[in-house]
Amino acid sequence: MDVSNAVQEIKKDLESTFGNTLAASIIGIARTKAGAPLIGMNRQNFLDLIDAICADNRVQSMLGAAGSRERSVRWKKLVD
Repeated sequence: MDVSNAVQEIKKDLESTFGNTLAASIIGIARTKAGAPLIGMNRQNFLDLIDAICADNRVQSMLGAAGSRERSVRWKKLVD
């Protein structure tokens, strides 16, 4: 799967857990922390974005450490 489609999959997953507004906020803040561009994201940017999303306090609070790790592994497989 290409990176842009993988980002959309993550967005859908987060929206199902957090709702549209909070998911957009989590992704936006994670993009800034990871230095991931909106357009032209490469594989490393994507992996950094996932790490930033999974480190977000709201994600950690909702999913717990184990749940965050599980999502991280699953999401990173999208671009393997």
